[in-house]
Amino acid sequence: MARIRMPDRVFLALESATTPQHVALLATFGPPAGAEPGPYVQRLFERLVAAPVAAPFTFRPRHARWGALDGTWEVLAGQDVDRSYHLRRSALPAPGGERELTDLVSRLHARPLDTTRPLWECHLIEGLADGRFALYVKVHHALTDGLGVQQRLRRMLSTDPRDEGLRPLWSIAAPADHSTGAEGPTARGLAATALGLGRAARTMARGVRARADRTRAVPFLVPRSPLNAAVGRQRQVITRSYEFDRFRAVAKDAGTTVNDVLLAVCGGALRQCLAAAGALPARSLTAGTPVSTRETGDASTANSFAMTVMSLGTDVADPLERLRAVARSSALAKRELGELPKGSTGLYGALFTWPFVAQNVLGLGGATRPPYNVVVSNIPGSSQRMYFAGCPLETVHPLGSVCHGVGLFIAARSAGGRLNLGLVGDRSLLAPLDGLGDALGDQLGLLEEALGTT
Repeated sequence: MARIRMPDRVFLALESATTPQHVALLATFGPPAGAEPGPYVQRLFERLVAAPVAAPFTFRPRHARWGALDGTWEVLAGQDVDRSYHLRRSALPAPGGERELTDLVSRLHARPLDTTRPLWECHLIEGLADGRFALYVKVHHALTDGLGVQQRLRRMLSTDPRDEGLRPLWSIAAPADHSTGAEGPTARGLAATALGLGRAARTMARGVRARADRTRAVPFLVPRSPLNAAVGRQRQVITRSYEFDRFRAVAKDAGTTVNDVLLAVCGGALRQCLAAAGALPARSLTAGTPVSTRETGDASTANSFAMTVMSLGTDVADPLERLRAVARSSALAKRELGELPKGSTGLYGALFTWPFVAQNVLGLGGATRPPYNVVVSNIPGSSQRMYFAGCPLETVHPLGSVCHGVGLFIAARSAGGRLNLGLVGDRSLLAPLDGLGDALGDQLGLLEEALGTT
């Protein structure tokens, strides 16, 4: 048995047929030089099925329905995990393209994981043009966060195209980051927590008092939009990929960060689509942005992040002014998070995460105001050319999950000189935003034009 950490229970509490809580990655690969795609993919799948399974991919809730309350993982032996269930093979009508791939992944991403089994799946998808294939891997958020998945991805890949070793995510032994102990908090720990909670509450209260400041984004003080209703069972996955240097050049010329540019591009795209649908609110939409709380060099994969809230500048028409507004909001949110006592940054997010969980559990999600309108997550990656068992990595798109009240999750990851975006939304809520994927490129181009960036 293993204890389920309190931050991980959040995602078990949010789990339902309409709000499955898994994170995922969608990676595309080319075949090794000289390999015949069909036979090679068959051999690769057989090797994946034969690969060992390590913790936490051996964990399942001891009580499938009340896992968040029970608080205990049942730990299976690796050989007892039914790999023929967890690994699936699919084929697109050849030659499959991006639309066919994302249509399939949209259906796969909508399906909840089976909580009577270890909480992960891997789908090998063949049929892409030129012998290419994809891996879609989803893992319950109670086991890991988006950065944790990417930490495992880095260890799965190699910079050597001749390295034919197979190290799938589920075979990589995790650091000791999923506690198996039952030690309670100490008096000193409780006192530090109380102090941190008080500081976090004062920081949030200061934001509420200053809500007239358009720069400051405050949890729950958000405008209503079509994205903030109750979600259904269907998802839509949208992927886009851009040269990373385009974002870096805009950031340099504007004196901002790449993450500021990403937020401004997302805000501009949402403004463009909501205005076209006649549903643009007067006040700016806000983004919940996960910030890793890991120390430098920490390779753990368990949930370790704090949520902050930042403005997306959707109330600003000019692209460059929007970027500046986003940068001011981002700097303010980061400064306030940095002012909290060490080790208590996660408490700031907890102050609005748990009320949000309560909204969803009580059936109020979508009827009450959420802490933010959308989630935007930016995960750093590698600029090096990477390979998986000799197969060159082409793109890797991180994918998040949605809840009642927050029907859109935008995630980004850099890889091989590209910035890859993965958008996950409730299909019915995204209906007014059919052009959202294309609008991202439009808004990046408008920023480049405004700055004279080439």
